[in-house]
This record gives sequence, C-alpha cells and structure tokens, in this order.
Amino acid sequence: MAKETIKITYVSCMGVLINYDDKNILIDAIVSPDILPYRTIPQKTLTSMLRKSEPFEKIDFILITHEHPEHFHPDLVCHVLSHCPEAKLVAPKAVIKSLQRSRLFKKSFILQCISLEIGLNKSIELTLKGLRFDALHLAHDGDNPKSATQNIAYLLHLDNHRLLHVGDALADAESFRNNELLEKGITCLIVPFIYVITETGVESILQLNPLHLVALHFPLKKHDKLNRFANAEDIRNAANSPLPESTHFLTECMESIMF
Repeated sequence: MAKETIKITYVSCMGVLINYDDKNILIDAIVSPDILPYRTIPQKTLTSMLRKSEPFEKIDFILITHEHPEHFHPDLVCHVLSHCPEAKLVAPKAVIKSLQRSRLFKKSFILQCISLEIGLNKSIELTLKGLRFDALHLAHDGDNPKSATQNIAYLLHLDNHRLLHVGDALADAESFRNNELLEKGITCLIVPFIYVITETGVESILQLNPLHLVALHFPLKKHDKLNRFANAEDIRNAANSPLPESTHFLTECMESIMF
C-alpha cells in the first residue's frame, strides 16, 4: 500500500482498523457481544484477529477511548492481547483497571499496556513504535460536569495526514477550541453520527474543516426507530450540504474506504 494511503475498515459501533504505512491500528473495535441497538464485533471477525488472518496479520496498536461496553470488552481484549504480543494497548486508567479484573488477564500484559490519566481539556503527546499521536481528554457526550468518564480522543500524525477519532466526545465546537484542535489541520475526522444530524455537531465539523469525514455508531437498521441513518443521508445528499464532499457513513463490518 502506498505510504500516502490511509485505509479505514469498519469493525463495530465506533470501532475501526486503520492501516497506514504497514501499521495496523485498532480503535474501539473490541467491544461487548451485547450492545444493542449498535453493531458488535462478529465472531468471524474476532476469530480473524486471533488467527492473524487478513487484514489482521499483525496489530501494532489497540487504542481505546473509554470503558463503556460499546467501545471495550475486557475479556475479549485480553484474548487479543494473548494472541498479539506485538500490540501496544493505550487506554484510560479505568480501562486498564477493568482489564486487570478480567479472569483472562495475565501479568505479562503490563508490558503491553499504557495507562492514561489526563485532565479534562488536557492532552499528551506519545511516540510509540514510530507512530506519533496525541491523546486528548474531551468531554463525554451526555455526561454531567462531575462525571468520571475519561473520554480519550486520539489524533494520529500520519505524515501529511492528521486523523482524529473522537470516541464519544461531546459534539461541541467549544470543546475542540479548548483543546486547540482547530489549529491542528485535521484531514480526517471520525465521529459518532450525532455530529451529522445536530446543529452543534455540524458546527463542530465546520470548525475543524476536515477533508474527509467518517461517521459511525449508527443503530442497526432494524433498531433505528428514529431513522437516524436516513436523517444523516438526507443531510449528506442535500444540495447545500454542510458536510465535506468526502463524507462516509460506515455501518457494515469490514466495509473499507481508502484515501
């Protein structure tokens, strides 16, 4: 694959596999089997990870935004860590603690894990195995000011690309301003669908002005009682759509896009 090409493969809910320059990066992809109305990770896909079948021949990074079950499952993550000793896991402190309580946790995993504790609207820069990325604590959507949820967004620096996965960050442009993200030159933005169908979410997208937008976290079709996907499609297809020309809605496991 050409070095300037990013491949994003949808796995589950907000979960993706990002391939760039021979690096495979999983973000929020290893989730609970029971997360209705959202899409979980199929057993076939999980088996491919464990057997290191294409496109999971190796997993360099497992990045987790927060501890909620549609973003993380401790036992399944332990399974993957056992089969992928090359993988580095980066996650908030609450995720690491949950992993350590799993019956499948091994002491050797400590060498693979990096625990994050970052204040709200603060960030740190990391460079691991040749990958440079920022971890940013963005307010979790729906949380009250005293909530303990530490939602960590990940900004990947991939040569000329800057890819931001927000987890379940509040769709609010002010939050992005507080974290100085407007000056980062985001080229690819990965967000929950709520950003596409709300005024505050669209304003956040406009402020960041990405070249590529990827929306995830849609309810499964038969559970989409409020027609979220249809609403998002209407906005994307409108003649005066505020969304980037390169906007993608991913809903089917192992569906991929490249740019």
